[in-house]
Amino acid sequence: MAEERTRIPWWVWLIAGLVLVALVAALVIWWQPITELVPSQEQIRAWVEGLGAWGPVAIILLEMIQALLAPIPGQAIEAASGYLYGPFWGTVYPMIGMAIGSLITFLLARRFGRPLVLRLISKQSMAKLDDLVRRGGAPFFFLIWLLPGAPDDLTCVAAGLTPMKTGQFMVLMLLGRLPGVCASVMVGAYAMHITPTQWMIIVVAIALVALVIWRWGEQIQDLVLQFIGRLSNRL
Repeated sequence: MAEERTRIPWWVWLIAGLVLVALVAALVIWWQPITELVPSQEQIRAWVEGLGAWGPVAIILLEMIQALLAPIPGQAIEAASGYLYGPFWGTVYPMIGMAIGSLITFLLARRFGRPLVLRLISKQSMAKLDDLVRRGGAPFFFLIWLLPGAPDDLTCVAAGLTPMKTGQFMVLMLLGRLPGVCASVMVGAYAMHITPTQWMIIVVAIALVALVIWRWGEQIQDLVLQFIGRLSNRL
C-alpha cells in the first residue's frame, strides 16, 4: 500500500503559482535581450563539430547512463541531441545509448535475478516490479514503453525477470520508445523556431504536468497500468 502523502499547505501552492507566473512574465518581457546573448544554433553546432566524435559519444553515454540509473530526464538529453545534430542523427545517437543501457539492465536482471534487484530498489518499487512481472507479456511490455505515464524505468528490469527472449525485448523496447524519443528530439531540433508565445505555453504546460505527476504520480501510474492491462488482453 502506498504511503499517504503529507498535505501541502495552501500557501505553498500560492507561492508556487506566483513563481510560475513570474517566470512566464520574465520570459515574455526579456525574451529578445536573452536571445541576443545566446549563441545561434549554427554557432553551437560549429563548436560541437570541433569536438569530433566526442560529441555523439557524450550523447550516447548520457543516454546509456540515464537508461541504467535515470539520474537526469532522458527528454533533456534527447532535446539537446536534436538541437545539436538535427532530427535524424539527433534521434540515432540517443537511441544507441538507450539500447545499450536498457540491454545491460535487462541482462543484469536476468543473470542475477531478484537478489540483485532487491539491493537496488525500494520495497514499494519491488511490489510494483512484481506486478509488472505477473502481468508480463509482449503486448503489455510494448504498451508500457509506448504510452506516457507508465513506469518504464522498471520495465527493463521486469522484462529481465520473465522468459522474454533478448531479441524480442530489444525490438519491443526500441519500437515502443522511438516515438517518445523522436518527439523530444524534434523539440530540440526546432527550438530556435519556437516563438515567445509558444515557449510560454510550453513552460506553463511542463510546469503543470510536473506538478500533476508530483502530486498524483502513483495514482496516474496505477490507472495507466490498468488501462494497459485491459488493452494488452485484447491484442
